[in-house]
Amino acid sequence: MTFLTSCAAVETPRAPWREKGSAFVSAGAFHGVPILGRSLFWDGQGEVDDTGVELRAAKFVADDVAIGVSGRFASWWTPGDNVESGEIEGLLRTYPIPGFGLFLDVTGGYQLANHRIPPPGTTWNFSFSFGPGYDFRLSDTTRLQVGTIYHHISNALGRQNDRNPSQNELRAFVNFVWVL
Repeated sequence: MTFLTSCAAVETPRAPWREKGSAFVSAGAFHGVPILGRSLFWDGQGEVDDTGVELRAAKFVADDVAIGVSGRFASWWTPGDNVESGEIEGLLRTYPIPGFGLFLDVTGGYQLANHRIPPPGTTWNFSFSFGPGYDFRLSDTTRLQVGTIYHHISNALGRQNDRNPSQNELRAFVNFVWVL
């Protein structure tokens, strides 16, 4: 009886999550659907769906606030041959409601493709995105995250440049997360 009582008193330490100093890595998939015409402040001439995978790593610099990096690899469903691209971005994530799974992401970075994207643009583009997601706890060290982001790419050559088509899109994602 004494042995069982002493074992019950020993608790398994809970993995820190969303506390300053904790970190995570994630892997997942996304699909983007273009938003045609003007959306928010940006005109989008691109009309190409894309599907891909993403990897992320981040560290919480304050409770509920993480910064990190993300890498995305996408296939753009252009007529004819598909276009593949790689994208590297900085990541800022915040959980605005303590103890609740809702989070907001903001990213910004650079994309390089093997052909012009969106057609007839350039092979390189700057990118940014923002949007909400939700974090589902699977265990102390794993999570499932789903969400959607507004994603924009443009080569930033200016509106008057004929090689500056941009693309705005809504991307849905699912990520599996490991808490470090």
